[in-house]
Amino acid sequence: MKKTKAELLSSIELFGTPPVLSSEDKAKFTELFHHVVDCVKPLNIVEMIYLWHFVCATWLINRYSRHMTVAIERFAEQNREFRAQRAKLRAERQRIKESREVDKLTQSPADMAQLVQLEDKVEDNVRDVDAIFEAAELERDHNKALQQSIVLQEQPSALIVAQTKIRDEALRQLELFRNGLGALAKEVTEAAIAESAVDDADLPAMGDAPPVAPAVDEEAAAVTDQASDNGGA
Repeated sequence: MKKTKAELLSSIELFGTPPVLSSEDKAKFTELFHHVVDCVKPLNIVEMIYLWHFVCATWLINRYSRHMTVAIERFAEQNREFRAQRAKLRAERQRIKESREVDKLTQSPADMAQLVQLEDKVEDNVRDVDAIFEAAELERDHNKALQQSIVLQEQPSALIVAQTKIRDEALRQLELFRNGLGALAKEVTEAAIAESAVDDADLPAMGDAPPVAPAVDEEAAAVTDQASDNGGA
């Protein structure tokens, strides 16, 4: 029996809790399910079950893809935090060094001040080199993060492949159920007949069928009749 859309949507409570994590939005899952229902237009509860599996598998595929991206971002953020802590330590060492230099300038003669200035130039060159390497590391953040999480990336990829098979199989079963085995058998039979049919124009022309008994010569028939008459006389 065909049911209305509202009746079918109310039946999804029978399927249990949807696979939505606390960090995910259940309303988004419901919205996705309604969009699929509007597209497929199920007719009964059986088709709703297939659609439920289809939407759940799609939701899990999106989750795994999202967490693969989150993993890369997380490793990249850890790398940036490490560089930030290292820069903070360098800044602290620089501050202590500058404080000591100030003490030297106030307590040392002029030649010592010149040596300190020369040392500062060398330190400036070192900082410039460090800045170059830091910029290069910044560009390689996500690449390095991908390398660090490559094992974690492979596991969700396998899950995505599995859920894709489940999703596609649910859609295929829905199509089989909707068409029906009888309709499919009829379709296959008609297709086979259409392929094997021969056009009537290609068949040889059929003439009149020959008589079963052999033809009798008219002269022989006349002689036979005359003999019969004489014998009777």
